[in-house]
Amino acid sequence: MPNIIELDQNLINKIAAGEVIERPASVVKELVENSMDAGATSITVEIAEGGKSLIKITDDGHGIEADELPTAIKRHSTSKIKSAEDLFNISTLGFRGEALASIGSVSYMKITSKIKSADSAQLIEVEDGRLITNKPAAANNGTTIEVNNLFFNVPARKKHQKSMQAEFRHILDIITRYILINPQIQFKLIHNDKIVITSPSSTNTLANVATVYGRSITKSLVPINFSFFDIEIMGFISKPELTRADRTYQSIYVNKRHIKNSTVQRAVYDGYGELLFHGRHPIFILDIKIDPQKIDVNVHPQKSEIRIQKEQELYSAVRNAIISAFSDEKLIPQIQEFKTKLVDQKLIITDKDDFGKSQSTLSSHASTSHSDEESDEKAETKSELRIKLIGKLHNTYVIAQDEEGMLLVDQHAAHERVMYEKLLNDFKNDSIKVQELISPLMIEANPNEKLIIEGNIELLKSLGIMIEHFGKSTFVIRALPNILQKQQTPALINDIIDELNNDELKKITKIKEERIAMAACKSAVKAHDVLEFPQIYKILDELFACENPNTCPHGRPTMIHFPLYELEKKFKRKV
Repeated sequence: MPNIIELDQNLINKIAAGEVIERPASVVKELVENSMDAGATSITVEIAEGGKSLIKITDDGHGIEADELPTAIKRHSTSKIKSAEDLFNISTLGFRGEALASIGSVSYMKITSKIKSADSAQLIEVEDGRLITNKPAAANNGTTIEVNNLFFNVPARKKHQKSMQAEFRHILDIITRYILINPQIQFKLIHNDKIVITSPSSTNTLANVATVYGRSITKSLVPINFSFFDIEIMGFISKPELTRADRTYQSIYVNKRHIKNSTVQRAVYDGYGELLFHGRHPIFILDIKIDPQKIDVNVHPQKSEIRIQKEQELYSAVRNAIISAFSDEKLIPQIQEFKTKLVDQKLIITDKDDFGKSQSTLSSHASTSHSDEESDEKAETKSELRIKLIGKLHNTYVIAQDEEGMLLVDQHAAHERVMYEKLLNDFKNDSIKVQELISPLMIEANPNEKLIIEGNIELLKSLGIMIEHFGKSTFVIRALPNILQKQQTPALINDIIDELNNDELKKITKIKEERIAMAACKSAVKAHDVLEFPQIYKILDELFACENPNTCPHGRPTMIHFPLYELEKKFKRKV
């Protein structure tokens, strides 16, 4: 049986580093948060090779005392808490005192720091967790930390790092999220000696949002300024028409700390309610202020999750904040209640002849589209389905009957399914062609989007999207697949960028299918369109020939069946 031993400090630090330092972006997050806690008004982040070879953070904060630097690199050494009571009243981003020890144990780290009252700075160097240099140096007020050759002594972790571009995108994400919430701090991010993003110190939060997300997104944001008991919520949310394919453009901050929280996220979506299209995700930046004593930030190694007292109150506050913001912008129409009065009114029955062929029989001809035995069986079943067309309801729903009851068909959803399967069949058979645009389209990319597009030009071309550079942060689209040309092209590119950002290359085909669904939606007849009965016959005939006639491409039902038995129960004909 193995003996129980006490691990040495160096190994303990490496184990701790595995929890705190997952990748280069983790280092950047910890060090930038330290700079913000130090009161920095200017933070410069220099990166080489996606952070694998160099991470350098320079700030103008209050610095570290020369004699305290050796202590700062020891595990659980911090100036931010001193007692157990402090742990439940945290107002800083860092507090555990693990970051520097963890980083120093898996890299070559150099720290140069100077406080304003000191005549000179102090320099220490750490290798594999060991202090190897401690001497005076020349430097400006503040702190500079260099991290070289990350994970040099942890081969397994080093091996599993992503590509340089992928790792840098994670770093860019960290920096941009803190730019969004800290307009008073000047940030500069440099990668391989090139400035990627810079945000000047400002009192205008929206200006920083424009720096990160671009002007086109910023113009479609709605401000939030809402209070609910002791919870304050500020920030921005996108109008319902501005959505993305994933949740990348969603940022939640509690007391300036970027977190993930399902309660807040659910409250936002519930606040949008029916304004949000199924499967689409809004953009939002929420700055939530709560009494530090009512939250517990010590529940996750990377401090990305927190525990909040009275989560239901937080849910209500966020949901009401969204509803209030939309009400102020008059995006939510006021619903006026009305009642139908039958007193002294005539009930007029339209003669059935006005319906033209309303009593004609419709039978599906799907059998012509199947070849193998199994398909023949399905076709035979479909060909036996006979319904009678009765009429129309508000030029939106088609009323029909079959042998078992009544059918109510949504004319838009039904035609959308028909068009979708036609277009999807063309797509799968490579019969959709790429066509050059008469008027090329310009796309303004924010820093993150620019990186993704630059790294995937050839992939985009393989999808039929001919895109190329046209200035510093602008791209021009010169050709598109025919089927996509009538759609909102910037939204199409945004959706594809979202998937590339998450390394979801397998979803690109799905995106094209989703765009085909949108093309089908746009080309389908709409609710309230006045259709003649021959048009209705054709739509229904083609609907029952579809592989999946029961739902539209977005998952809404195309038809609802009311069994005769249920109708008889409603009218008390059967018990």
